[in-house]
Amino acid sequence: MKALLQDVESLIKGSLYVKEIKTASLNDQFHFHNVHEIALILKGSGKRIVGDNIEYFTDGDLVFMGPLLPHATYSGKGYHLTENDGEFHALVIYFRPDWFTKDFLESSDFARVMKLLKVVERGIQILGNTKTETVRALLELKSCKNLERVLRLLEILDLISRSTEYKYLASEAYSSSYGENDVERLGEVYKYIMKNFTGIIKLGDVSSIANMTPTSFCKYFKSKTGKTFSGFVNELRIGQSCKLLFDGNMSISEICYSCGFNNLTNFNKTFKQITKLTPTEYRRNIHIE
Repeated sequence: MKALLQDVESLIKGSLYVKEIKTASLNDQFHFHNVHEIALILKGSGKRIVGDNIEYFTDGDLVFMGPLLPHATYSGKGYHLTENDGEFHALVIYFRPDWFTKDFLESSDFARVMKLLKVVERGIQILGNTKTETVRALLELKSCKNLERVLRLLEILDLISRSTEYKYLASEAYSSSYGENDVERLGEVYKYIMKNFTGIIKLGDVSSIANMTPTSFCKYFKSKTGKTFSGFVNELRIGQSCKLLFDGNMSISEICYSCGFNNLTNFNKTFKQITKLTPTEYRRNIHIE
């Protein structure tokens, strides 16, 4: 069986490794690796998984992830946000966890960077002015060589470490303390959910993908993600409904059924549990903003 631990570290000849990806679409394998990763989507849209977080992404998406955090990016057919998307362009920076010595990181000069490297164990999406400045620095780093490249990465880490303009991706309850078999199993489950969440998802079908009984699978899923399986599916469905409410092209009733709910009462109840607003209130707030 092909290992899902991707050994990026062996590719890093110096202090860091820069990879530029240009392709028609990207259907990534759910994987983890042994290095820190900063990923900038220059062009493309789709869905990304980071731990137990599944979200849409589009041009300009910028995330920073720590080692051993399972993730995947899907931009192929069925994952695009717009019908005309047909190109994926990304810039990815990798650097090793042991890049700095222990004494170096524990010095007062690097206290913020040390804290940042702890924060990104759950993965973060970088936002606001920090994103704008980080994107500029990443594009400059791409053309740098040798020591200049290292100094530019230090500038980026310092910039992000001084900011609060980010949001966590994987939930606080998410546990990444599992091996390659777990990653493969959850990867297949996530892929199935993402393809089928707008319709009926039967627990028996999902548990069979994981080669477990329904009862065992529910316990396993909760232990690995910190969420119930039904709760996880509902979060994904409500996330999709929020996007459709924002687009404004469909009625609330149409959105309800297109996102996999079988009645409006259940949809409204679940929506408010997750967002603290009713669908009508959510749509009204969008237009107010």
